[in-house]
Amino acid sequence: MLPLFAERRAAPTETPAVAERRAMGVAELVRRIGLTLAEGFPGRFWVEGELSGFRPKPTGHVFFTLKETGAQVEAVMWSSARASLRFEPEDGMQILARVSKVDFYAAHGRLRVHIDTFEPAGAGALAAALEQRRRRLQAEGLFDDARKRPLPFLPRVVGVATAETGAAIRDIVATLERRFPGVRILLRPCLVQGEGAPADIAAALEDLNREGSCEVLIVGRGGGSAEDLMAFNEEIVVRAIVASRIPVVSAVGHESDTTLADHAADRRAATPTAAAELVVPVRRELEQRIADFGRRLSQAAKRRHTESTVRIQTLRHRLGDPRVLVRERRSRVQSQTHRALAALHRLTPDQRARLEQLSHRALGVLRLATPERRRRVDALSTALKRRAPDAAALRWQTERLGERAVARMTARMEQERHALAAAAGRLDAFSPLAVLERGYALARDAKGRLVRDGAALEVGARLELRFARGAATVEVVETRPAGDGKPGEV
Repeated sequence: MLPLFAERRAAPTETPAVAERRAMGVAELVRRIGLTLAEGFPGRFWVEGELSGFRPKPTGHVFFTLKETGAQVEAVMWSSARASLRFEPEDGMQILARVSKVDFYAAHGRLRVHIDTFEPAGAGALAAALEQRRRRLQAEGLFDDARKRPLPFLPRVVGVATAETGAAIRDIVATLERRFPGVRILLRPCLVQGEGAPADIAAALEDLNREGSCEVLIVGRGGGSAEDLMAFNEEIVVRAIVASRIPVVSAVGHESDTTLADHAADRRAATPTAAAELVVPVRRELEQRIADFGRRLSQAAKRRHTESTVRIQTLRHRLGDPRVLVRERRSRVQSQTHRALAALHRLTPDQRARLEQLSHRALGVLRLATPERRRRVDALSTALKRRAPDAAALRWQTERLGERAVARMTARMEQERHALAAAAGRLDAFSPLAVLERGYALARDAKGRLVRDGAALEVGARLELRFARGAATVEVVETRPAGDGKPGEV
């Protein structure tokens, strides 16, 4: 490395001479400073200091200062590097900054360091930055319970985003196969810690959504330190969970702390095993419940059939056989029909005699009548003949009337039967036995009277309790007046 200033010694001579001055230009000075800085800081390194004057420019670039007691240095962060920051910097914050270049800005004669990323220094500052991010995302509504969806009852395909070789996937697969054999598991391997893990987790969720067959997703990893779990606190992971069209279960293996992914997920599980237990039920338990429901349904159907049979027999006894009633009404109609026909046959000769008498009288009149009156008489004669009763027509009409009477009687009987069945149903609804079926009981004292007031009972009295099925005799141990909130004791 060349010195900034070269020392020049005068050669010994016999006669003293004026020292010759050698000067360099400012550009040369700046160039040598740049070379010295490049040789002194050849690669990236970290520097810790207090952040000051962090104000982004309209272009997105940021010029600020890193300070320490008695020293400070100017710094710059270009817009592309600033976009990768995972928290919002604030003045006065102690940070660890990664320096990519130490530069001497020739135009202003200033030393400046180029920063490509930085993070809070110390656990307290890291927690503060995480809390800051949590509040900001919560203000956007990303953690609201209202946007969270219920998990499907029995998913056919479960998607998993985790490390391919970790303990988490082994626990999830073992638990799913134990609880519900046959459920399909779709794994999208991804990084779960370290650089690049947040982007890979978000991409895994997007891929599982794009695949389209999954009905629920599990994202997470096994246990680890707070630093190991930091990938699940990144904003890109939170937004990927919120954007998922499929319900997401967060399964980060930690008990005491919760990550931001836990807040954003539709359900949170403390471990991958617990997540698998959340997404599928136990098949044997379901089969047992279905068998129990089947037995209860069969018993209820048998009981209902027996009750209906008894009710029908009782109603049939009260109503009688409707066919007998129809036969009786039909017999009465036929009898009346025969009587009407007999009467018609008896009246027909008389009517004919009267018509013949009228006809002779009309002929006598016609001989003396004018043509006009004759025409009127002919018309009257024709009308009289039309009014003469036709036995066949009357018989047909009578039969039709009888059939209509039978049909109406049958319809009326059906209507009465339905009305009776409806009345029986209403009576059954108000039956005390129906009330007992809902868990109530009837209490009677030693004289068989219903007990309606507990205060009227005496300690030691014996009661007969009637339930929906069966009865019991009990003894009063304590009584309380109405309005006492405590349950009664016998």
